[in-house]
Amino acid sequence: MIYTDLWPLIQQDILGVLSADEFIGTRIGYAVEPGETISNINAKLTKVVGAGKDGKIGVGFLVLPIERAEDENPNMPGGPLKLTITIQFVENVNLNQSGTGAGIPIRVFAARCQKILKLYTPVGLTNSLVSETPVISEFTDDTNKALRIGQIEFTATEADDAPMRRLNRPTITVAGSDYPFAVSVTQPDSTAIYYTKDGSHPYEGNPQATLYAGPVTITEACLFRCRAFGAGDTQIASDTAAQNFV
Repeated sequence: MIYTDLWPLIQQDILGVLSADEFIGTRIGYAVEPGETISNINAKLTKVVGAGKDGKIGVGFLVLPIERAEDENPNMPGGPLKLTITIQFVENVNLNQSGTGAGIPIRVFAARCQKILKLYTPVGLTNSLVSETPVISEFTDDTNKALRIGQIEFTATEADDAPMRRLNRPTITVAGSDYPFAVSVTQPDSTAIYYTKDGSHPYEGNPQATLYAGPVTITEACLFRCRAFGAGDTQIASDTAAQNFV
């Protein structure tokens, strides 16, 4: 299962592929980290239009963090997500058209990027990237009229060979017709069951929760709640079962 902390690895993989290209790789590229401050992003914008590997200035690119994901198969809970990946080519028009500028507009770099990534499957994904429509969206920064940005968006699906599964709700069985009651809990697939008698949510970190080890004696009115927990990251704890004693 792909977790959010692996998404930056996909981002870095794409950055590496573009940086290794004989054409795009002449430019400067940076990854924008999730939650990065505006001041840091602006500093990277300044750097990417600086001198590239060929000494030319004016054009560079940014690989933006993955911040959009869609569940295309709601009938498969815990299954893979479709991720949106965004690359921006940045052009400082004044620098790019200067004597030391690259002299190549961003749409040329963006078009090559689209072709390269359509043929590439980044780490952690099941398929090569699919470009969205429009392929290239170009716009001008309102605060800096000389700065033009061409944005490309791709989608791809997470690699997911072990979908998450929620454990079934535990079964509560009550023996007796009056206090004290004997309460038994079963959930065959679980590795642990926690219960509470004060109505709070049962889990290991709750001081009021107890690890179930056999029938529980109920001697007075209470709300008995229990929940099953499994092993590994792909087993999600069950829904909570409850029995109200009055």
